[in-house]
Amino acid sequence: MEAIDLRIEMTLAPRDNPVICLPRVNLHMIQAMVYGLLKKEFAKQLHDVGFELEKRRFKLFGFSWLRGEGRPHISKEQIMFRPPARITITSPVDQILNEAAGGALERQVLRLGNNILACQGVQVDTPRIDVDEVTLQTLSPITCYSTLRQHDNRRYTAYLDPRESAFQDQIHNNLVKKFLALHPDRAVPEGRVSFHPLGMPRLQVARFCPEDTMPIKGWWGRFRLQGPAELLQLGIDAGLGAKNSSGWGCVEPVK
Repeated sequence: MEAIDLRIEMTLAPRDNPVICLPRVNLHMIQAMVYGLLKKEFAKQLHDVGFELEKRRFKLFGFSWLRGEGRPHISKEQIMFRPPARITITSPVDQILNEAAGGALERQVLRLGNNILACQGVQVDTPRIDVDEVTLQTLSPITCYSTLRQHDNRRYTAYLDPRESAFQDQIHNNLVKKFLALHPDRAVPEGRVSFHPLGMPRLQVARFCPEDTMPIKGWWGRFRLQGPAELLQLGIDAGLGAKNSSGWGCVEPVK
């Protein structure tokens, strides 16, 4: 599949309500809406298989958390967004973004949870990185983790802090794996990606879906990346860190 350097931002508004109302655990709903924009056969292939590298499977797309006008109103069970609301979808894969943009514009309505939404527009951006340093800000928190074993041999997940060297190592290693999954016949660009927080990152703890018993930990903030421009570009397009297709690690360059 062809690699490209662009992203889309959808502007959404409810058809019959003054606000968009979602449960506080809603990332699975946004993911379902994104997959629903794609043609069914391709969506199934992407969801079930994706892009394989050894025993790993990468979806190679990411999405932001929903952003409304002003601050959302958060209650114990719900979060309400004042329209219009925006969602950014990123990918280095031409077919994913073409089908997502086409699906958003062709449909009369989009469903997000119990909300019936109209797509008021799709904006295309082309954040091209051709230098070896870039400052990024998060549109969804970045998560990196290690899977370890307890003394009784049970596995557990240890989430990392972006000020730790292990977090920074995972940013680089994850980008290398994504590059090889996307370009299996090419050599990885020489050089290492370094990752540094600018200021104090803000911790976010959230679940992907209500059935999840263990929350995910990620970090909001601004970060400076240095390294091969092609790997930096891939971080912007495919996402940084883990769980990008579940709503983590979506970033944009600071303008």
